[in-house]
Amino acid sequence: MRNPLSKALWSIGLVVLGVGLVLLAIVIHDRGSPTTAAILGIIGLTLSVIFLFTSLWALSSAIGYTRLMSGKNVIARWHVSSGDWDRFRAFDQIRAAEQLWLRNDMRVRKQTPLQGVDVIVGRGKIIIDGSYHSIAGRSFDGRQINWLNAPVDPECIEFPKSYPRSKGGSVDLTLRVPVPAFARAEGVRVFEFYRPKDRK
Repeated sequence: MRNPLSKALWSIGLVVLGVGLVLLAIVIHDRGSPTTAAILGIIGLTLSVIFLFTSLWALSSAIGYTRLMSGKNVIARWHVSSGDWDRFRAFDQIRAAEQLWLRNDMRVRKQTPLQGVDVIVGRGKIIIDGSYHSIAGRSFDGRQINWLNAPVDPECIEFPKSYPRSKGGSVDLTLRVPVPAFARAEGVRVFEFYRPKDRK
């Protein structure tokens, strides 16, 4: 998620708007306009319910983002140069086309930042190119963290991601993170931290 604090504030604002519409619907209903009141009530209730959960998720992400940026519980950090990021973006598209679950959970920007990209990895969370994500070594379906060695350049760490569906099952994705050659020791530290301990 990019700009979690901004998303949290927008979501909270929409929750307040939804509650306001529900209250307005009650007033209008008491004044004898049941149809208008019903429409406003449905819209207000929908906004309130949907964006209540969105605001809680975004607020939690904003707190995690702020803590990680301040250096709390950081495991490793590294910088990806613009050249390495260009090669990563090209490889990411090829890798994502291999299997549906290999699609990157991070929306990789189409333009490479001139200054490159920073990666900060913490306990259960990561910021890459300003995008905040939760991470784990294993997904719901048993997939595990993966390291892509050379000839992949730069090498990459793949974190398994699973999102439950409302109708059952899950949406399986992969959070792919480039590890430049000079940052290999930091990448290995992250991989060893997240690798399931029962893995041989």
